[in-house]
Amino acid sequence: MNISRLQFVSVPVDDQAKACAFYVDVLGFELVADVAGPHGRFVMVAPPGSSSGVVLVDFPVAGRELSGPVHLQFHTSDVEADVAELRASSVQAGDVQEMAWGRQTSFTDPDGNVISLLQPSRMGERPTGA
Repeated sequence: MNISRLQFVSVPVDDQAKACAFYVDVLGFELVADVAGPHGRFVMVAPPGSSSGVVLVDFPVAGRELSGPVHLQFHTSDVEADVAELRASSVQAGDVQEMAWGRQTSFTDPDGNVISLLQPSRMGERPTGA
C-alpha cells in the first residue's frame, strides 16, 4: 500500500453556507475550496495549515445518501481557551474531561455532527515518524 495521508472526510450538512460559516467563523478553519461540482457545490474547510479537510456535503455521493451525524476529533494546544471561545460564540461546549490520553471537550456543529477537541497528554501524542 502507498497510502500517505487522509485528504478529507465528508460530513453531511443541511445548509452548506450555514455549516461553512460555523467552521470558518466560529472554529477558525480556512475555506480550502468552494467550487461547482457534478452534484452541487464542493465546499472544503480545514484547520489552518492542515493537509486534511472536512467536505461539507449536502448531496448524495456516488449514488448513496450520506447519513449523520458523524464524529470528528481535532487536536488543540489549549482546550480550556477553546472552550471559553466556543462558549463566547454561544456554542454549548461540554466541560473539559480528564482522560488518560489527554483533556477533551465535545460540542456539535449546526447539523448535529459531534466535534471533540483533544489536548493530548504524552500518552495521546503520536510517536515521531508515525
